[in-house]
Amino acid sequence: MQRPLGDWRINHRWTAGAAVAITVAMAVPIGCQNKQPSADGTQKGTAQASADATPSTGADLYARHCAACHGAKGDGKGLAAQFLFPKPRDFRAGRFRLVSTSNGVPTREDILAVLRRGMPGSAMPPWSHLGDNALNSLVEHLFSLRRDGVREIQLAAAAESGDELSEDDLQATIQRLTQTGEVVATPDFSRSTAEAVAHGKELYATKGCIQCHGATGKGDGQQQMVDAEGLPTRPRDLTRGIFKGSPDAASVWRRIWTGMPGSPMPSSQSLTPQAIVDLTHFVLSFSDEAIRNSTVLTRQHIAVGRVARLPASSDSAAWQAAPVVAIRTMPLWWRDDADPGLSVQAVHDGKSISLRLSWADDQADRHATRSEDFKDAVAVELFRGGSEPFFGMGAAGAPIDMWFWDADRQSPIDVEQTNPDIVVDDYPFDETAVASAEYDRPGTRTAAQPSVSLPAVAAGNQIVPGRGEPAASSLETAGPGSVTFRPVKSQLVKAQGQWADGRWTVLMTRALTVRSPSGGVSLEPGAKASVAFAIWDGRLRDRDGKKLVSIWQDLELEQRRTR
Repeated sequence: MQRPLGDWRINHRWTAGAAVAITVAMAVPIGCQNKQPSADGTQKGTAQASADATPSTGADLYARHCAACHGAKGDGKGLAAQFLFPKPRDFRAGRFRLVSTSNGVPTREDILAVLRRGMPGSAMPPWSHLGDNALNSLVEHLFSLRRDGVREIQLAAAAESGDELSEDDLQATIQRLTQTGEVVATPDFSRSTAEAVAHGKELYATKGCIQCHGATGKGDGQQQMVDAEGLPTRPRDLTRGIFKGSPDAASVWRRIWTGMPGSPMPSSQSLTPQAIVDLTHFVLSFSDEAIRNSTVLTRQHIAVGRVARLPASSDSAAWQAAPVVAIRTMPLWWRDDADPGLSVQAVHDGKSISLRLSWADDQADRHATRSEDFKDAVAVELFRGGSEPFFGMGAAGAPIDMWFWDADRQSPIDVEQTNPDIVVDDYPFDETAVASAEYDRPGTRTAAQPSVSLPAVAAGNQIVPGRGEPAASSLETAGPGSVTFRPVKSQLVKAQGQWADGRWTVLMTRALTVRSPSGGVSLEPGAKASVAFAIWDGRLRDRDGKKLVSIWQDLELEQRRTR
């Protein structure tokens, strides 16, 4: 997305309205033209149907799940990389951060640990749901990307210097630079004692840790840092328990002992192994195990109970009987704010489904009529098929169904009041010539204009806010930057949001069956689907890919009424 969906900037209404109207008219939904019914009666795009076969090779898995961020060649320059901070790893350069070896080359177990756990605090999610066979295939492909990178770098260096490099010499260099070193043995970790923690605190203050991570471990020390690629980075807030790697004592000890290659985190081998044990105990004392475990994204099962009648509103007493599922989200762009505590409830009546989404937000940002303003929003992604696409907006050939709610289209707004110094040009459809460009003269306000002079309104543009339309949109997306509004007749999602006591609560409702092939993903009692969520916080200037996202979750509609 180029801006948060539904964003509206207007100073010159004729030009802005016409441009948006033309954009909507020309935007043909990607993947909507050739839908075909599946065996279970749901509609799928032909590309989506053909993608149902589960990829079996590491290259296939990488292309489906990893290339959008890390790039097809593993150079960290995928399509989604521009939206991410910290940036995706460049596998070809070989600067792996989380290693257990003396030479900085990761073992298979090092890479598997990252794939299984993800990297909390970044956009790297856990992939444990793919299974051990798939993950091992992915590891092999990552190692091959690293070998390709070494070959490319060595050949380029030889060409620049005018040297000849034989294939044997090249292979020997590749072997030397990619051969896993000896795993660094860790000392015995006895139970943490007050004395050990006290000694670790002293080392933390005197051996350089405090300069970056801060006196209280909040990561508020040195902020102007860059990594080996010259990209900005920053120290971790140890109090939040967000560790890039595993927070077990042995892993933390190794990261302190060996440092983190390619990052400002240095090696501490000037200390004794036992001193680093004490320092490890102190570092872990900033958080507890429950906090550290809570930072890891886990896949949840969302049971959609069958009810006699859907709740009429988000505050209906009927929701008290629906299970509440907590969904952890991760920032695509680094932020210090705590997780907003997204909770999801869902019910259906055999004909329609309702999703109740609630999350913490200290400030209700309802409008984005000024360039410096951003609005709150939430999105739901749905997919049905045998092999899930990239959870961040899907992928080419595997489009997903998106339901989107944004705060500024829910209630009427007065652009004129928001922009008191607004002026207008001559409207070509005015009946009489205007005397001035002042906005206070009679007949200039939006409500006084014929629809033909406001093309975005006349064309039914769905992102024009505050004109009585539902506050939800139905979209299709097949990768970052490909979001497309469905035609007006396929806008089947209804939504209403309420903000109170520091929380947004949004109710989304849609018919289970989508009759038009271009309408999205159909559901039915007993159906299972993959679902993911995204949240934009206007106070934090979220827009486009600057947002919070979840990984895929499991959505299952109950067949029989249980309540």
